Amino acid sequence: MAEVNEVKYISDTEILNGANEITLMEGNIIFIIVNGIQTDQIALAQKEINKQLAQLVKGKINFLIDLNKSGKSSPLARKIWREITDDEETNKVALYGLHPVARVLATFVMQIASRNNIQFFTNMEDALKWIKQK
Repeated sequence: MAEVNEVKYISDTEILNGANEITLMEGNIIFIIVNGIQTDQIALAQKEINKQLAQLVKGKINFLIDLNKSGKSSPLARKIWREITDDEETNKVALYGLHPVARVLATFVMQIASRNNIQFFTNMEDALKWIKQK
């Protein structure tokens, strides 16, 4: 039986994708709080959500991703995140979290990224500061 993923729109700029929380912030920043296992369905929905939110801003998109409560990612989810980091409309991707799974995910994503637009941080403050640097 196929897994069902619920996407719930709180507002134009706040969305729930499964247990993940997504908010479009000032500065062309898509802030994602990743909660739990990242399935194929969640990843596919995230890709569409990113496209929708990108239409609300001018210029390139930055991603601020909280991995503190993240779980394992499916192979398709990892592939989709590589596509996102490699997309020419993505400016920077800042990942942060102290959870051991977060470190593994961040290391994997950083290794597969073909651009230098991705960094891992231990806290949100440092990640946000890096995104806002010109």
